[in-house]
Amino acid sequence: MPDDPLLEIYRAAQAARGRRPSAERLARLRQKLDEGLLVVDDQLRGFALGEPGRADDGEGELVPGLLHVSMVFVHPDHQRQGVGSALVEALADEAWGQGYRQLSLWSTSPEFYEACGLERTGRTQELQAGTAVQLTAELEAPLREVVVHDSAIRLGQLLKLAELVDTGSEAKTLLATGTVEVNGEAEVRRGRQLQDGDEVRAADQAVRVVLSPLGA
Repeated sequence: MPDDPLLEIYRAAQAARGRRPSAERLARLRQKLDEGLLVVDDQLRGFALGEPGRADDGEGELVPGLLHVSMVFVHPDHQRQGVGSALVEALADEAWGQGYRQLSLWSTSPEFYEACGLERTGRTQELQAGTAVQLTAELEAPLREVVVHDSAIRLGQLLKLAELVDTGSEAKTLLATGTVEVNGEAEVRRGRQLQDGDEVRAADQAVRVVLSPLGA
């Protein structure tokens, strides 16, 4: 089989566990990587793969909005450096952009995924490698920064600047629904003054305010 950076990462990670995957298994993995939702560390230190989630632990019909995390592998030379958690976060962000709203997985090492923000469902299953625990997480919109070239900005103005609405009247209507949040709390005041670092969630998006006055 020709050299492939991702397969090499997988081979190295499995070798560190005392395992030697067969050529057939590597071929199946390559097919999964081609077909699934894949994120790769920009320094080729690891990768994460997600697949559309199914009911009945993968045997049933597709569940709309659910992404199953099928694997996260980091090269042994780069483990315990935050690469794995960054890959899980990147996969979650990519999943959100693809329309997924929930992650799920089964793992015999649940502590790592709990540190990434997933929670146990209470379900377990016995596998050859040990007891697997099911974990899940509701996805949130990836946070993007919006630079404001002023010392302050009001919420209604921010909604327009961040292109969450097109007009002031749309901002007023959106705020009236009570679905706009500032730092995790509902906000209906269009004139609310925002501070540097404030986080705003609205219209299925999330932004962080970065105040950068001209000449400062």
